Amino acid sequence: MDELSDLEHIRKRPGMYIGDTRERGLHHIFDELLDNSLDQFLAGRATSVAASTDGASLQFSDDGPGLPFDLPCDDADSLATYYLTEIRRNSPTADGHTPHVHLGGWGCGLRIVTALTERCSVTSCRDGNVWRQSFTKGIPDSPAAIVPQDNSPGTTFSLTVDREIFPGDWSQLRLDRRLRDAAYLFPGFRVESPNLRFVAPNGLADMATAYVAEISAADADRVWWFDGSTDEMLIQASLAGITDSETEWRAFANGSSSIEKGTHLTALKRVVAACKIKPAIASIHVVMNNPRFAGPTRTNLDVPEILSPIYQAIKPSLAEFVSGV
Repeated sequence: MDELSDLEHIRKRPGMYIGDTRERGLHHIFDELLDNSLDQFLAGRATSVAASTDGASLQFSDDGPGLPFDLPCDDADSLATYYLTEIRRNSPTADGHTPHVHLGGWGCGLRIVTALTERCSVTSCRDGNVWRQSFTKGIPDSPAAIVPQDNSPGTTFSLTVDREIFPGDWSQLRLDRRLRDAAYLFPGFRVESPNLRFVAPNGLADMATAYVAEISAADADRVWWFDGSTDEMLIQASLAGITDSETEWRAFANGSSSIEKGTHLTALKRVVAACKIKPAIASIHVVMNNPRFAGPTRTNLDVPEILSPIYQAIKPSLAEFVSGV
């Protein structure tokens, strides 16, 4: 029996790459685009994204440096075309860069975007030239070409749902929730949609402020925020309010929610206990610099060696906050 090509394998077994073909799987295509833009934000090369959908189609734009349609590649017409038509096997990212994020917890790259849509048109401005390439069910319609268009910075993806794979539509409400969550996790990252213009300059602290206001927590104006780094990771942590009941604990790693928690949350809980405070909400987000931990973390981050560095990094800040109250 002949082996399936990468494209055939993705299209015949999409659940292996995006989880399922229901709404969650369809929205993972959006997550891959957002992940890519957040990588550029972390590298200081992008500041914002915009996304809109009418259900059957999706448009996504960022203000990043553009895809490398101008760079040659032995395996495709350009390096950008290679990223859009080949799946990664040996690295969490196409070029091995870190830090890297996976909002949806899978992380298969831009190849999924072209392979699992009926139509995908990519327009990208790079070094003053605007490039465009379109794909039908993962196959390039033609080589990338320079087009006469306003050379506004960034890249725009225009996608159409593939009804051979997905019975449902994209939901603007779900896109907006993901955009808002991304803004909380990455301070200063601006997001926009027809219903949303949002930036959280204080990241998780802004999330905590919104939460304690919603539940009318005691001492809601007491908000602590740590935004720093070690050699191994970026660390953001926050807490707010005081409670006599259970603390709302939230943990994130590489942009994805750690539903089953993990080492990073253990470190935060130990710091909170050491400082003898019981917040209404306490959150932590780590983005790993080590390529070994740069891939998707699914629902749990079990990395014992990061416990002590996180504890040592955030305890002095929280201890000062508590003693200053």
